[in-house]
Amino acid sequence: MPERRSPAGTRRVPAPLRRLPAQLRTALVAGLAALLLSGGAAWWFRQYVHDAVYQESDQRAIELSLRLAGQAATGWKGTSASPGDGTFLQIDRTGRIVTGSGGALDLADLPALLPPPPPGPPPGKAVGQPRDGTVRLRGVDEAERARFHLPDGSLRPISGGFPEAKDLSAHTEAHYLSHRLIKVVATPVTAPAGRCEHPTEPDGSCRSTLYVLVAPYVAEYVAGTLTLPLALGVPAAALAVATTAWAVTRRSLRPVEAIRREVAEINDSSLDRRVPVPEGRDPIRSLARTTNTTLDRLEDAVDSQRRFVADAAHELRSPLAALHYQLETALDHPDSIDPAETLKGALVATRRIHGLTEDLLLLARPDRPAAHSLVDLAGLTRELVLEYQHMDHPVTLSRAPDQAPVRGDGLQLHRLLRNLLDNAVRHARTAVLLNVTDDGRTTTITVHNDGTALTPDECERVFERFTRLDEARTRDAGGSGLGLAIARDIAHRHHGTLTAHPADPPPGTTFTLHIPTAPHPARPSDADTTS
Repeated sequence: MPERRSPAGTRRVPAPLRRLPAQLRTALVAGLAALLLSGGAAWWFRQYVHDAVYQESDQRAIELSLRLAGQAATGWKGTSASPGDGTFLQIDRTGRIVTGSGGALDLADLPALLPPPPPGPPPGKAVGQPRDGTVRLRGVDEAERARFHLPDGSLRPISGGFPEAKDLSAHTEAHYLSHRLIKVVATPVTAPAGRCEHPTEPDGSCRSTLYVLVAPYVAEYVAGTLTLPLALGVPAAALAVATTAWAVTRRSLRPVEAIRREVAEINDSSLDRRVPVPEGRDPIRSLARTTNTTLDRLEDAVDSQRRFVADAAHELRSPLAALHYQLETALDHPDSIDPAETLKGALVATRRIHGLTEDLLLLARPDRPAAHSLVDLAGLTRELVLEYQHMDHPVTLSRAPDQAPVRGDGLQLHRLLRNLLDNAVRHARTAVLLNVTDDGRTTTITVHNDGTALTPDECERVFERFTRLDEARTRDAGGSGLGLAIARDIAHRHHGTLTAHPADPPPGTTFTLHIPTAPHPARPSDADTTS
C-alpha cells in the first residue's frame, strides 16, 4: 500500500524526533533554545562586566599617570612610587629610563615595546594630555623560569619549602602578562631647569614621557568570579525552561486528548455526541468547533442516507405490492382474470419499479463532472415542446435564440428539462410557459406554471429527495418525488443552478435554470455551403 503524503503546508518532523511525544519534543526544543540564548546572554554579561571593570581600571591609570606626572614635573630624580601603583615607566627624550616600577617585568625591555611618545605639554604647562596606546609584552626570561621551575615544569623546592610568596607572585605576574596586548597610558612631562638631574633641553629643562600599564588583573578577576555561577545558572535556566515548556504543553494538549477520546467513542449509534469546546480563543477551540461542525454534517448525512433508504423502500413497496397482488391473483384464480390486463398491469408496475431504481442509481452516483459534449439547449427545448403539445396543459415556447450551446451530457440535460416540464404540467391549471435566453455567458431557461404558487419554504424543500407536496399526492399518487432532486443534481454537475420562486406576477411558480454558455460553433462559410 503506498504511503500517504502529508497534506500541503505541513512540515515533516525529523525522524529522530518523530518517535518522541509532542510534550517532550517541545521541551527539548525550548530547552535547547533557552540554552543557546542564556549561554549567549551569559557570555555577553561576563564580557560586559570585564569591559566595564577594565574601563574603570583605565580611568584609574589615567589618574595615576597624572599624579605621577605631577610628581615628575617637580622632582629632581623622577617620581616616588608607592605600593599598589602598578607598572609604570618614565623615559626622557634620549630614551633613558628615569624611574619606574615593573614588578616582575624587565624594565630594560619595555622602552623598545612602548608606543611613540605623544607631543609635549603646551607652553606654560608641565603636564600634557594623557593618551592611550597598547604594548605587547615579551615572554619571561629563561633564567627567571629556571629560578622557579624544574625541567619537568614543576616548582623547584628551596630551603624552607616553596619559593617566597613575593618572588612567586612576581613570577606568576610575569607569566600572566607575557605575550599579551596591554593598554598603556602615556603622559608627556616637562620639568623646569634646575630640577633635572639629566637635562634634555638647551634651557636645562627635562622632557620625558610617563607610561602607566593598565593590567587586566581586576577586570579578569571580577569576570572570573562570575564564571562558576554562570556555568551553573545557564544549564539550570535551560532546564527550568524545558520543564516549564513540558508542563505548559501537556496542560495545553489536555483539551486535544479530550477531543480525541470523545471522537474515538462516537459510532453510528451515537452520532449526536459532540466534543468539548474549551474556553478561550485559540486554535484548539477552533479545532473543537470545526470537529463539532464536521460531526453535525456527518450526522445530517447519515440521517439523510437513512431517510433516503427508508423513502426508497417505501416507494418501492407500492409497485412491488401491486405486482405481487396481480401475480398472486393470476395464480390463485386463473379463470377469473383477463391475462392481457394482468400482464399489462404487471408491465406498468415493473416500469415504475425500473424508473424508480434508475432514479435512485442516478442520485447515488458520486458527483462526477458531466461529459464535455456540445449540446444546443435551444434545439433541445424545441424538441420537448413538440412532445408536450398533446398534453392537457400544452407547453408554449415564448422565446428562444437560434442556438444556446453548453458543454455537458446531452442525455442528462434532456432528462433535466423533461423533469421540469413534467413537474410544471402536473401542477399547471391551464398552461406552461417556457423561455430560453442566452447573454453570451449564461444560458437561462425558465419554466412557469400557473398553478398554486409555492411558499418560500416550499421553494427550497421541493428539491429534496422524495418530497411531494399535498397537492401532488392528491393529483398524482404515482409520483416518486425524485424528479426535481434529479434535475438540481444534473444542474450542479453542469456547474449550473436550479431554483424555484413564486411567479411575478402571480399566480404560479417559476423554475429558473442557469448553465454556463459554451462558445458558439463556427458558422460554415459560403464556399463550404456551395460545395
